[in-house]
Amino acid sequence: MEHHVKGVTKKQEKFDLDGFSCLPDCILSHIFSFLDTKSAIRTSLLSKRFKLVWTLSPSLNFEFSGFSQIKYLKYTYHVMTEEEQASVESFKSCVYNVLKQREHTTLTKFHLSLPEDAGSTFIEDCAFYAAQHNVQDLTIYGFTELKPATLPRLLLTSSSLISLHLHNAYGRGIELPKSVILPNLKVLHLDKFKFSVKKYDGWLSTGCPNLETLILSKCWINPGDKFADLDLNLPNLKNLEIEYWSCVWDSLDDCMINVMAPRLSLFKFAGHLVRVNFKEGLPCLDVLCIDLFCPSLNLCTVVHKCRELNGEYLLHLFHQICVVKFLSLSPDTIEVISRMPEFGQVVHHAMFEKLRITESTS
Repeated sequence: MEHHVKGVTKKQEKFDLDGFSCLPDCILSHIFSFLDTKSAIRTSLLSKRFKLVWTLSPSLNFEFSGFSQIKYLKYTYHVMTEEEQASVESFKSCVYNVLKQREHTTLTKFHLSLPEDAGSTFIEDCAFYAAQHNVQDLTIYGFTELKPATLPRLLLTSSSLISLHLHNAYGRGIELPKSVILPNLKVLHLDKFKFSVKKYDGWLSTGCPNLETLILSKCWINPGDKFADLDLNLPNLKNLEIEYWSCVWDSLDDCMINVMAPRLSLFKFAGHLVRVNFKEGLPCLDVLCIDLFCPSLNLCTVVHKCRELNGEYLLHLFHQICVVKFLSLSPDTIEVISRMPEFGQVVHHAMFEKLRITESTS
């Protein structure tokens, strides 16, 4: 026996059962923005109503299907098999088709992950499309074997870009111009970027005045062209992370990162400690995380110098700290501190007034 709510017709009941399809395009496109692009496109099979709704999604996320199997090959010279090459070409064709069919609406997010060589033209086309559609959040994980991809000027002078994440930003990957102007950029993550006189004119300070989060991963200063100091004058910076700074030991003592960031509340460092000089101190620092990397004992020729430099730079860092609320130290960092009798003289009582110390296991 069928039961119907008083005053509700069968037609209305059917309408309510499919209420999701009856939502306006603006709401559906917002919902679709939380899906990966492949899943969003699959919804076109649900009904005629959903056939083209995915084309309105403000978010695009392209991740190469073979990423989990071959992502570690970026550190070796890898010749692709015919099957792998066919997969890359199929992936590129799919991306081009999606971009062609998509409605020309603003992009809130564009993520591209392709660790195998897809050619510089493909990466440049994707970056240009993102720039044309006023992308706000852009991530490109790109790799090219023969010629580096050059990002379009339209993108690197964008007023809409808020978050930029570039992997492999050097050599045979993505090449940045000497000058960049991103007035509204708040989050920047550079992976494997080389700072040199020929490649960098200080645009982190002059071209990104509203930067709040800066992550430098596996970056380095080129000592060969007299570029010794990296100056970061970022008045709005709140979070600074330096991960695995790349430098040979012989030139490590020749470079310095000068930071002027009076609002900095979080500083994380992982890897070989490089000299960081905070010109105005750290009056607002809440979180300090240090995870030093020390070579194993079997590398006895460099162990002593490594520990000596790490200890020296760590003391220099703590000299600049007034108060910190949360301190995280890795086991290697604690070992370095334990070998420094002068450490207790540097760290004064006021610094530990609100301190919580944790031992990082990472």
